[in-house]
Amino acid sequence: MSLAQDLDFKGKRVLVTGAANGFGAAIATEFAAHGATLVLADIEDEPLRAIAKKLGAEAFHLYDQSNLDSDARLAEAAGEIDILINNAGILIAKPLLETTVEDIQKLVGIDLVGAFRLMQLIGKGMVARKRGVVLSISSQTAFCGGENRGVYAAMKAAISQLTRAAAVEWGPHGVRTLCLAPGRSQTRMINQTVANPNYTGDRGLGRVPLGRWGEPEEMAKMV
Repeated sequence: MSLAQDLDFKGKRVLVTGAANGFGAAIATEFAAHGATLVLADIEDEPLRAIAKKLGAEAFHLYDQSNLDSDARLAEAAGEIDILINNAGILIAKPLLETTVEDIQKLVGIDLVGAFRLMQLIGKGMVARKRGVVLSISSQTAFCGGENRGVYAAMKAAISQLTRAAAVEWGPHGVRTLCLAPGRSQTRMINQTVANPNYTGDRGLGRVPLGRWGEPEEMAKMV
């Protein structure tokens, strides 16, 4: 029997942000297959409702990670969470010389501040209960850089470092913090970015030994 077949998350409440598509949807699907109780959150109403219905989620919440009040409302509504999948985020793909202050502020607000605030709010309860897991989605660009994604890479590097800091601070309280840093995968966000006629491209598949992009389902199994 494989490790995946052995996994049992019955009785565990899992909150997945950015759950309507891409990594979030694949991760939620994987947890559902192993008996977890799902709480799903996303900014897109109809896709969120559809996947919540498909997976039999306990609850779903419209959630805008750019809004700190939305972070607080989600944390309160979600209640006691055993596992937080801190996945929601955006990508603005521009060369550094063309990146605006507004682009930077938007990326910082969503990919760093909003993600950290939710991690903090949910983590507080975990530390008090002395159990829990926070897994954040970073990116391989946090470590090796990437053309046209400089500020995005900086935000993901920050998430990676916050994960390390939380591991040191929260580990003694029984809370594990983890980080997954995927390479380019076949998600809607990436596909839309590459399809944009203003996207100037990068070295692409030439950097990938397998000669193909990753699939969200592969990342979900890693989670």
